[in-house]
Amino acid sequence: MATFTLFDFFSLCAGMSIFLYGMQQGEKNLRHIGGSDLNKIITIITRHRLSAYFAGFSLTMLTQSSSATTVILVGLASAQMMTLGQSLGMILGADLATTFTVSLFAFKFYQIAPLLIAAGYLISLISKSSKVISSGKLLFALGFVFFGMHMMADSVSALQSNTTFNHMINASFSNKWYGLLAGALITATLHSSAATLAIVISLADAYQSSTGNTLTLVQLFPIVLGANLGTCATALLTTIKADLEGTRVAWAHFFFKLFGIVVAFPLTGLLAYADTHIHTGVAIAIAGLHTSFNIFIAIIFLPFLRQFESFILFLVKQDKRRQSRFQTSYISEKYVTVPVLAISQSIKEISGMSEKVNLMLEKSSELISKFEYDKSVEINQLDDEVDFLYENIVTYITGLSRQELSEEQVSQLYELMMITADIEHIGDTVSKSIISLIQKTETERIPLSVDGKKEIADFYAMTTLNFEEIMAAFLLNDKNIAESILSRKVTMRNQFNTLFEHHMKRLYLGRKESLQTTSIHKDLLEEIQRINHYTFRIATAIIKHTVAFPKNESQEMTMVKT
Repeated sequence: MATFTLFDFFSLCAGMSIFLYGMQQGEKNLRHIGGSDLNKIITIITRHRLSAYFAGFSLTMLTQSSSATTVILVGLASAQMMTLGQSLGMILGADLATTFTVSLFAFKFYQIAPLLIAAGYLISLISKSSKVISSGKLLFALGFVFFGMHMMADSVSALQSNTTFNHMINASFSNKWYGLLAGALITATLHSSAATLAIVISLADAYQSSTGNTLTLVQLFPIVLGANLGTCATALLTTIKADLEGTRVAWAHFFFKLFGIVVAFPLTGLLAYADTHIHTGVAIAIAGLHTSFNIFIAIIFLPFLRQFESFILFLVKQDKRRQSRFQTSYISEKYVTVPVLAISQSIKEISGMSEKVNLMLEKSSELISKFEYDKSVEINQLDDEVDFLYENIVTYITGLSRQELSEEQVSQLYELMMITADIEHIGDTVSKSIISLIQKTETERIPLSVDGKKEIADFYAMTTLNFEEIMAAFLLNDKNIAESILSRKVTMRNQFNTLFEHHMKRLYLGRKESLQTTSIHKDLLEEIQRINHYTFRIATAIIKHTVAFPKNESQEMTMVKT
C-alpha cells in the first residue's frame, strides 16, 4: 500500500492552489462579463426576498464561492448601492449554491475538468469579443476548480496507510466539538468550504479504506457545520475597510450560520435514525448534509428577514473608535433648540463637506495624465471623511426635523437632505468609479489615446468648475449663480455627445489606443457626466427653495450660550 510522500504533500498544496486560483479567476471574469451593469442588475433584482434569494443562488453558481458573493455584497453595501435588507436574501441563496461544488465533486463531476479547461481556452483564444473571451476564461477557471479538487483527492489517498493519520481522523470524527472546530479553522484558512469538504471527503474515504470503519452521518455532521461557519471569515476580513453597511452585511452572514448551527446541532441525534435507513458513500453523505443544512437555514430565516435585519441593525452599531480621526465642525446638539441657527450650522457643515469633495475632484483630475497610487489613497481617505460627515449631517437633520418647525423650515431641511446626498454621491462617483477606471488603464497597461486623454481632462475640468461654483452659490444662497450653472446643462450634454463622437471617429480610423480603451473611455465620460447630473440637481434645489442663513445669527448664538 502506498505511503504519503513529500511529493504527495506538494501535490496537495498544488491542488489547493489551483482550486483557489480557479475560484479567484472565476469571480474576476464574471465581473468583467457583467461589467459596470453587474452591480446595477444585482441592486434591481434584490428588491424582493425571493428574487434576491435566486439572484444569490445564480451568481454563486457561476463563481462557485459564497465567500466571493458575500464579498461582492459587502462592497455594494459599502458603496451604498445596496441596503442590508436587500443583501440578506442573496446571502442565503449564495450559501445554497456553493453546496453545488461539493455535490458535483461527490458525483465525480471533476472528470470533465479537462474538457472545461480545453473549451475555455479555445473560446478565449478564438474570440475577438472581450466578453466572450471572459466567458471562455470563466469556463477555464471552473475547470481549474474541479481539477484542483481532483488533485487534492488523489494526493491524500496515500494517507490511508498512515497509522498516525488514522488516529487523528478517528479523534476528529469521534468528538463533535473537535470536528466543528477543525471544519471552521480549515475553512477560515482556505477561504472555501468547498475546498475543506473536498479534502474531508478524500480523507474520510482514505480512512474507511484503511480501517474498514464506516463513518456515520452523526460523525460527519459537525465538520460540515464547522466548514459552514468558517466560510464567513473571508467577508469578516473585508470589514476592516468596509463602512457600517458593509460591515453589517458580513456579520449578517456570520449570524445566519451561527444561529443555524445553534438550532441544528442539538438535532444531531435525528441523524442516528437516518443512519439506519440511508446508506450512501461518504462523499454523497457530506454533500447531502452540506446542502440540507443550507436549505434548513433558508427555511428558517427567509420568512423573518425583516426581523433579522432589525437584529443586525441593533447589534452592529457605528464603531466610534473607527471614526475618531474625523469630526464635525459646525453642527452640535446645543443648537437644536434654535432651529433657525441649527439650519444655518447644517449649511456650513454641508459646505465643509463639499470642500472635501471638491478636493477629491481636483486630485483625481491630476491622475488622468498620470496615475499615482499615493494620490488615489489620499482620495479614498477624503471619501472616508465625506462618508463620516454625510452620516452625521443626515442624522443631525433627521433629529432636527422632530422639533417644532415652520412649513418653510421643514421644506428647507428636506432640500438640505437631498443636497447632502447628491454631494456624497459625487464623492462616491470619484472614489469608487473614476479612480478605478483610471487605475485600470495603468494596471492593464492600456493608456488612453493622447487626444482622448486631453478631451476627458478638459471635460472633467469643466465639471469640477461647475461643482465648485454651485457650492459657492449654495453657501451664498445666490439663485442667479445657480440659474447660470443650470443653463449649462444642455451645453454639457452636447459636449458629452461630441466627445463620444470624437472617440468613435478614432475607432473608425483604427487607432490602437482607442480600440483597447473604448469601454474605459465611454465609462469615464459617463461617470463625469453623472457628476454633472448631481451638480444640476443641486442647482435646481437652490433655485426651488431659499436656504438662507439667519440674518441675526449673532443674536441667535447669544440665545444658545445663555
